[in-house]
Amino acid sequence: SSATLTWTANTESDLAGYKVYRATSSGAYGSPIATVPSNTTSYQATGLTIGTTYYFVITAYNTSGKESTFSNEVSKSVF
Repeated sequence: SSATLTWTANTESDLAGYKVYRATSSGAYGSPIATVPSNTTSYQATGLTIGTTYYFVITAYNTSGKESTFSNEVSKSVF
């Protein structure tokens, strides 16, 4: 199964890209599962297991590598 995430573009002039985080419990994020370029505002998370609820957040990072705080969390239950 899969989930498609979309977000509003960051407008900072030094934006380098976005990082996507996934967890199976709310707030329990480790390393990002993906890094996407600055001109991208969506990501398709694939390989999701049936019977599991996943939680996702996005961050933006700049050309110096500084990362924003987490976006609002969204969840997806896979049936």
